[in-house]
Amino acid sequence: MKPTLFLLLLTTIIACQQPTTQPEPTLDGVWESVGYGRIVKIENGGYLMAETTDISCIPLMDGDITEFGDALTLVNDTIQLVDGINRYYFTRIEDAPPVCKKDSPERTRAEGLAQDPEHNFEVLWETFNDHYAYFELRKIDWDSMYKTYRPKITAETTPVELYRVLNEMLEAFNDGHIGLDAPDEIEDAAFAEDETEESADAAPKPKRLRNYEVAGAVARTYIPQGKEFRNNNIRWGKLVGNIGYLQLNQMMGLADYGISDTLSFRDYWMKYFELGEETDDSTGDELDGINSVLDSIWKDVATTKALVIDVRFNGGGKDEVGMALLSRLNGETRTVFTKKGRLGDGFTPINAVALEGVENPYPNPVYLLISTESASATEIMALCTLSMDNVTRVGSNTEG
Repeated sequence: MKPTLFLLLLTTIIACQQPTTQPEPTLDGVWESVGYGRIVKIENGGYLMAETTDISCIPLMDGDITEFGDALTLVNDTIQLVDGINRYYFTRIEDAPPVCKKDSPERTRAEGLAQDPEHNFEVLWETFNDHYAYFELRKIDWDSMYKTYRPKITAETTPVELYRVLNEMLEAFNDGHIGLDAPDEIEDAAFAEDETEESADAAPKPKRLRNYEVAGAVARTYIPQGKEFRNNNIRWGKLVGNIGYLQLNQMMGLADYGISDTLSFRDYWMKYFELGEETDDSTGDELDGINSVLDSIWKDVATTKALVIDVRFNGGGKDEVGMALLSRLNGETRTVFTKKGRLGDGFTPINAVALEGVENPYPNPVYLLISTESASATEIMALCTLSMDNVTRVGSNTEG
């Protein structure tokens, strides 16, 4: 065949081919989280998320998928959801597990057992068995716990009795991120029984001061002329010897929701949570609040010889708040730690967490005061400082 004829035939074949188009990727369908035991169904812009075990499918949240904004992206058949410093992944599956499907025998059975105390024990046990990551760290033999506590639950166990047994079992973890919620009347009855037993078995206990009371006493003693912000959530001033002192008591409560600082501690937080539920970006609100006050604080401590950051009374909140403070001490963006979740006998993909830097970071030594009351997001802050040579941690272990 002559070259010109070959080229003519090839051109004709190409010209006859129809252009192919790829279907638009869609979020509609069923998605399974990589770790964490979540199933999500998305349909016509709405979503429903549930937590699953082999014997349960418990709805967690629902709404419009647009609520997540740019935090949610779809690449091929994987959804990525960014929540602060965390990244969660969901992969498409053909269908939801039977226990999640309406009118299936498995779903009908689970719904029929919703109020059954034995079934509730099994669901809790399965949830931890599948997803809890720290059995070894907490020195918990979960199978032995089953053998100890399962026989205490029968079909006749009352809701209050079930609550007390489960609470006792979970308290053995000594993990501040584990909690058990029940209707108020059940919790109140359970606590009343606990107090009755304690009063019969022990002498009266001395009064225990709350964290915010101790934090206030510390500030009055060491920075009597200091300043404060957002109902004493942040206090700062100078110690003897031109040492800066910054007390941060929550990694939240810093947004400007127009709440009076004259309210009591309890009333302030009740109002704050009420307004916080109405915002579209609570994390952004908190960051605006912390960065605004840090601008003022940094002017006051700019010429100090050293800086003490006191988070001994800080029970947590938003990870990003503590990291925003640390950024003021950091000259260049750096990876400060990595995270991964449990996935069967392995782990989810590693998520590297970076701390942003600023042009003119605080140049002098920094001392971070921590205690066993420093918890959750405060521990993320302490963890970040392990990568910062200019920060020295002082105190005990944190809560975790």
